[in-house]
Amino acid sequence: MLNKHDSVPLYIQLQNIIRSDIINGKFKEGGMIPSETEMMKLYQVTRTTIRKAIDGLVDEALLVKMHGKGTMVCLREMKHNIWNFSGFTESARKKNEIPVSRVLKKEIISMEGNSYMHLVRLRGTRRESSIKWLTLDTSYVPLALFPDIDQYDFSEQSLYQIMNQRYSIYPQNAALAIHPINSSKRTRQLFEYEGDFPLIMTKGSVMDEKGIEVEKVEVIYGPSVEFKVVTHI
Repeated sequence: MLNKHDSVPLYIQLQNIIRSDIINGKFKEGGMIPSETEMMKLYQVTRTTIRKAIDGLVDEALLVKMHGKGTMVCLREMKHNIWNFSGFTESARKKNEIPVSRVLKKEIISMEGNSYMHLVRLRGTRRESSIKWLTLDTSYVPLALFPDIDQYDFSEQSLYQIMNQRYSIYPQNAALAIHPINSSKRTRQLFEYEGDFPLIMTKGSVMDEKGIEVEKVEVIYGPSVEFKVVTHI
């Protein structure tokens, strides 16, 4: 249930509950979640809180609003070979490649009344003396779950390994929206490519086994990344 004395906003708490219910199968693909009125009675919160929670999950592509019907679960099980969400460092090493990270920014910021570590990294692999840059990762990590995580050197250490080993929390699921974007002067410089080329960006939330959001993430994939999706229809 919701904790009205918690520093985490009620709509975020409700998002975590609904997200967990979707991931754990309580709300099935193609099924409807409870109505706003039902959730108001169940959780004892306002309609505004309910709508704000649902809007966030719509943005994560977990829910879709059906005019005149309600809100439907639109989750699809997806498996892909993009390293960031299975652990970039671990996946690269399994391929006998040396993972490399360049930290472009690390700072503490405030969002929605809570403190986050804002981390921007360029990720790639090294072969002999050359580096191939593959992804530009932007992470927002809640300090309420990971106090002092900003003290680590993420050019040398894996974010997910630190979450697991230091805080006993490990990312299990990612709810992501995928967008095509155009390259910019910045991405061309970072990925060391000339000319215009299309890129893929994923944006959303990474959750632990309980469905609690452990990271807000945005990843831009460079032109040399192979992107494969297999989905069950």
